[in-house]
Amino acid sequence: MYRYLLILLLIGGTLNADRLEEALEKAQKMHLSQSRYWHLLLHMPRETSEIDDPAFFLAPEGKTDAAAELNATITALYEEPRFDDNATGCLYPARRYWLRRTLELEGLPDLHCRAFERIVKKVDPQAATLVFSAAHINSPASMFGHTFIRIDSSYDSKMLSHAINYAAGADPDKENGILFAFKGLFGGYPGLYSMLPYYEKLKEYRDSEQRDIWEYDLDFSPDEVMMMVRHIWEIQRVYNWYFFFDENCSYNMFWLMEIARPSIRLREHFTYQVIPLETVHATEAEGVVKARHYRPSKRTILLAYEAVLDDNGTTAAKALVFGETVPEAVLNDSGISRQKKRYILEAAAELAQYHLMKGDVDKPTYLKRYHAVLSARATLGRGEKVPIRRPANPDEGHRATRAAFAAGWRDGRPLQTIGIRPAYHDLGDSDIGFLRGTQIEFLDLVARYDHGGAAVEKATLLSIVSIAPLSAFFKPFSWRMHAGWDQSFYTRKTTFSLSVGAGYSAGNGSGYLYTLFDPEIFVTDRAVTALKPSIGSVLYTGSGSKLHMEAGYRFYDDGMRLWTAKAMQTFRLGQNNAMKLSFDYEEKRDGVQRSCFITYHHYY
Repeated sequence: MYRYLLILLLIGGTLNADRLEEALEKAQKMHLSQSRYWHLLLHMPRETSEIDDPAFFLAPEGKTDAAAELNATITALYEEPRFDDNATGCLYPARRYWLRRTLELEGLPDLHCRAFERIVKKVDPQAATLVFSAAHINSPASMFGHTFIRIDSSYDSKMLSHAINYAAGADPDKENGILFAFKGLFGGYPGLYSMLPYYEKLKEYRDSEQRDIWEYDLDFSPDEVMMMVRHIWEIQRVYNWYFFFDENCSYNMFWLMEIARPSIRLREHFTYQVIPLETVHATEAEGVVKARHYRPSKRTILLAYEAVLDDNGTTAAKALVFGETVPEAVLNDSGISRQKKRYILEAAAELAQYHLMKGDVDKPTYLKRYHAVLSARATLGRGEKVPIRRPANPDEGHRATRAAFAAGWRDGRPLQTIGIRPAYHDLGDSDIGFLRGTQIEFLDLVARYDHGGAAVEKATLLSIVSIAPLSAFFKPFSWRMHAGWDQSFYTRKTTFSLSVGAGYSAGNGSGYLYTLFDPEIFVTDRAVTALKPSIGSVLYTGSGSKLHMEAGYRFYDDGMRLWTAKAMQTFRLGQNNAMKLSFDYEEKRDGVQRSCFITYHHYY
């Protein structure tokens, strides 16, 4: 009996070896290692994979040799050393599925991948949605926004879906901000994929960080989404180095979407940078978006309640949250209309949740007050929903890169300028599709030509502005920072300066006013410091156009006292075109410098 069993094993091993040899030969004849899909599975845009974790590769040289990795994968699939969740086919279900179908592989060992099967059953992948989390007004690390993918199940509620996220393996709130930015720019953190319930991401972005959420439903079939899930299982345990401007959260979502549908070419829309908002434009351009949805943030909802309540109403809502009054006081106040009472109690409930997430109140106290507010609200019956203004869809905004062409006069003499800015928005640009009061510019370069010849007019390394108006429920500070070369010093030379300032702002739907105090350092043959208090305003003039004005007074450490002022009117000519009229007034050591320009901006 043992002799026959041994013979059967030998025959089976020989047959398996023959099948392996046939599969390797067929893969070579089909040039499979050079195929687009195999390179997608390896995250290999050219000859080197972007995955940096050696654990991802089966061949020692797999990171740089697609053929070696293909042969190692086929061999491992036939020569499985174990048949549990650690089998090659269970660790690499996307590779196994694609190779089995493409090469028509026969005789592969039967596997029961219980861990993977449990995940598939739990996630129930039926559809996919690209989710864009808008900018967080007071966080430099979040001003570009964030994108991730939601895997939708057969359940009606999207809260039961799962989110696929990619992020740097670091917490920006617990690390030095400058160190976090530096390491994020130069690949100092491992980037990791994760899968978690969608409601947790909403809690993090929409509620805790006050960021509006935009959802773009993709027209992927269940089979395409399943292929994405298979690949997510392969890469969730490995890392690649995170780079803030290119190999970031958005770029790494493209790999998953192209694996689901290899006919789309999302990554080819970008060369040197991938900004989250731009991924929305690219996805739209590829024609895979079938529907759009908006989820307002906690901040947006509370601002909507502020709009329908007077000062007494917002004061009453805050008093309920902090235990300074009780819901019965609102219910029994005959001077408050029934609908206004509804709004006060609803606002108090939303505000209580917000302060719990910020850690301003402990959970037992919150639960007691929250329950009392909701109980009181239930006695008032159904009323009108608070009207929430839906902002423009982010894909209606201008593109990130901007080319500028200007002509004008400076001190009565003509000059021309030409400029390029890779990223991505300033206070003078149209706010359609962007969060009001925010600015982030990177490598804004402007050259001029005048009577003195060609010269550098401006070279901004980084400029960030967050003008966050005060409101009844929110008391944020406004701030800005700038690093680069420009014409703001008291000489007429282009000079390097660094400034970080803070202040406050107030406004409404028509615009906002702000006041800031900016300590500044100018570097010439020596360092010169200054303090510039300033006051400014942004007024919306309709159809995406705006008027931006600012005046300041510099106190230099050497005794100089000089005024500065500027005004800029932007006319939005279309989604990606704008005309700007600007005037600058700068007092210099040797007199006043006046400049006026007409500038054409094209965004792409």
